[in-house]
Amino acid sequence: MKFERCTNALFVPRSLLGQLPDNEFDADRFYEFMSIALESPTQMLYLLLDDDNVVRGFLWCEINVLEKVMFVNTLSVDKELWGGGEMVKFAMEFLKGIFHNLKLNKAIWITDKPALFERFGFQISKQVLLEYTGKEE
Repeated sequence: MKFERCTNALFVPRSLLGQLPDNEFDADRFYEFMSIALESPTQMLYLLLDDDNVVRGFLWCEINVLEKVMFVNTLSVDKELWGGGEMVKFAMEFLKGIFHNLKLNKAIWITDKPALFERFGFQISKQVLLEYTGKEE
Protein backbone atom coordinates (compact mmCIF):
# COMPACT_ATOMS: atom_id res chain seq x y z
CA MET A 1 0.00 0.00 0.00
CA LYS A 2 1.15 3.51 -0.75
CA PHE A 3 -0.19 7.05 -0.76
CA GLU A 4 0.17 9.00 -3.98
CA ARG A 5 -0.66 12.67 -4.51
CA CYS A 6 -3.75 13.27 -6.62
CA THR A 7 -4.72 16.44 -8.46
CA ASN A 8 -8.16 15.29 -9.63
CA ALA A 9 -10.73 14.41 -6.97
CA LEU A 10 -12.77 12.48 -9.52
CA PHE A 11 -10.33 9.59 -8.94
CA VAL A 12 -11.78 9.24 -5.41
CA PRO A 13 -14.45 6.53 -5.59
CA ARG A 14 -17.88 7.75 -4.51
CA SER A 15 -18.16 4.68 -2.26
CA LEU A 16 -15.32 6.03 -0.09
CA LEU A 17 -17.24 9.27 0.38
CA GLY A 18 -20.49 7.46 1.11
CA GLN A 19 -19.03 5.52 4.03
CA LEU A 20 -17.93 8.62 5.95
CA PRO A 21 -19.67 8.90 9.35
CA ASP A 22 -20.86 12.48 8.78
CA ASN A 23 -24.33 12.01 7.33
CA GLU A 24 -24.29 15.61 6.11
CA PHE A 25 -21.28 14.98 3.86
CA ASP A 26 -22.28 15.63 0.25
CA ALA A 27 -20.14 13.79 -2.32
CA ASP A 28 -21.12 16.12 -5.17
CA ARG A 29 -20.05 19.16 -3.14
CA PHE A 30 -16.76 17.42 -2.32
CA TYR A 31 -15.97 16.89 -6.02
CA GLU A 32 -17.03 20.44 -6.87
CA PHE A 33 -15.02 22.01 -4.04
CA MET A 34 -11.93 19.93 -4.66
CA SER A 35 -11.87 20.92 -8.35
CA ILE A 36 -11.11 24.44 -7.11
CA ALA A 37 -9.26 23.69 -3.86
CA LEU A 38 -6.64 21.46 -5.43
CA GLU A 39 -5.32 24.45 -7.37
CA SER A 40 -3.77 25.53 -4.05
CA PRO A 41 -0.53 23.85 -2.95
CA THR A 42 -1.82 23.93 0.63
CA GLN A 43 -4.63 21.48 -0.21
CA MET A 44 -3.35 17.93 -0.47
CA LEU A 45 -5.29 14.92 -1.68
CA TYR A 46 -3.70 11.49 -1.65
CA LEU A 47 -5.01 8.22 -3.00
CA LEU A 48 -4.25 5.02 -1.14
CA LEU A 49 -3.22 2.53 -3.80
CA ASP A 50 -2.73 -1.20 -3.45
CA ASP A 51 -0.02 -3.18 -5.25
CA ASP A 52 -2.18 -3.28 -8.41
CA ASN A 53 -2.68 0.53 -8.28
CA VAL A 54 -6.35 0.14 -7.35
CA VAL A 55 -7.69 3.01 -5.23
CA ARG A 56 -8.47 1.60 -1.78
CA GLY A 57 -8.77 4.89 0.10
CA PHE A 58 -8.00 8.58 0.20
CA LEU A 59 -6.52 11.13 2.55
CA TRP A 60 -7.28 14.84 2.40
CA CYS A 61 -5.35 17.38 4.41
CA GLU A 62 -4.48 21.04 4.23
CA ILE A 63 -1.72 23.23 5.59
CA ASN A 64 -2.23 26.54 7.35
CA VAL A 65 1.04 28.14 6.30
CA LEU A 66 0.82 31.09 8.70
CA GLU A 67 0.37 28.95 11.83
CA LYS A 68 2.36 25.98 10.49
CA VAL A 69 -0.50 23.59 11.19
CA MET A 70 -1.62 20.54 9.25
CA PHE A 71 -5.36 19.81 9.34
CA VAL A 72 -6.29 16.27 8.44
CA ASN A 73 -9.79 16.58 7.04
CA THR A 74 -10.62 13.07 5.91
CA LEU A 75 -9.22 9.57 5.82
CA SER A 76 -11.47 7.01 4.20
CA VAL A 77 -10.37 3.50 3.27
CA ASP A 78 -12.03 0.24 2.36
CA LYS A 79 -13.43 -1.17 5.59
CA GLU A 80 -11.40 -4.38 5.47
CA LEU A 81 -8.19 -2.30 5.62
CA TRP A 82 -8.87 -0.58 8.97
CA GLY A 83 -7.30 -3.41 10.94
CA GLY A 84 -8.26 -2.16 14.41
CA GLY A 85 -6.69 1.23 13.81
CA GLU A 86 -3.63 0.04 11.90
CA MET A 87 -4.67 2.20 8.94
CA VAL A 88 -4.54 5.28 11.18
CA LYS A 89 -1.01 4.29 12.15
CA PHE A 90 -0.08 3.79 8.47
CA ALA A 91 -1.52 7.21 7.54
CA MET A 92 0.24 8.85 10.49
CA GLU A 93 3.61 7.49 9.39
CA PHE A 94 3.01 8.91 5.92
CA LEU A 95 1.90 12.29 7.30
CA LYS A 96 4.89 12.53 9.64
CA GLY A 97 7.12 12.81 6.57
CA ILE A 98 5.15 15.80 5.31
CA PHE A 99 4.97 17.27 8.81
CA HIS A 100 8.74 17.17 9.34
CA ASN A 101 9.60 18.16 5.77
CA LEU A 102 7.46 21.31 6.02
CA LYS A 103 8.69 22.02 9.59
CA LEU A 104 5.16 22.29 10.93
CA ASN A 105 4.30 23.02 14.57
CA LYS A 106 1.37 20.65 14.96
CA ALA A 107 -1.18 18.50 13.22
CA ILE A 108 -4.88 18.48 14.02
CA TRP A 109 -7.07 15.52 13.19
CA ILE A 110 -10.76 15.81 13.96
CA THR A 111 -12.31 12.53 15.06
CA ASP A 112 -15.25 11.06 16.91
CA LYS A 113 -12.97 8.27 18.19
CA PRO A 114 -10.41 10.01 20.43
CA ALA A 115 -9.44 6.85 22.33
CA LEU A 116 -8.23 5.26 19.09
CA PHE A 117 -6.02 8.24 18.30
CA GLU A 118 -4.68 8.51 21.84
CA ARG A 119 -3.31 4.97 21.42
CA PHE A 120 -1.11 6.38 18.66
CA GLY A 121 0.28 9.33 20.63
CA PHE A 122 -2.34 12.01 20.01
CA GLN A 123 -3.30 14.24 22.92
CA ILE A 124 -6.56 15.99 23.70
CA SER A 125 -6.09 19.57 22.52
CA LYS A 126 -5.71 22.42 24.94
CA GLN A 127 -8.03 24.35 22.67
CA VAL A 128 -11.65 23.34 22.31
CA LEU A 129 -13.39 22.88 19.00
CA LEU A 130 -16.78 24.63 18.98
CA GLU A 131 -19.35 24.63 16.23
CA TYR A 132 -22.07 26.98 15.14
CA THR A 133 -24.89 25.51 13.09
CA GLY A 134 -27.15 28.53 12.62
CA LYS A 135 -30.17 26.39 13.49
CA GLU A 136 -31.19 28.56 16.46
CA GLU A 137 -31.99 31.53 14.26
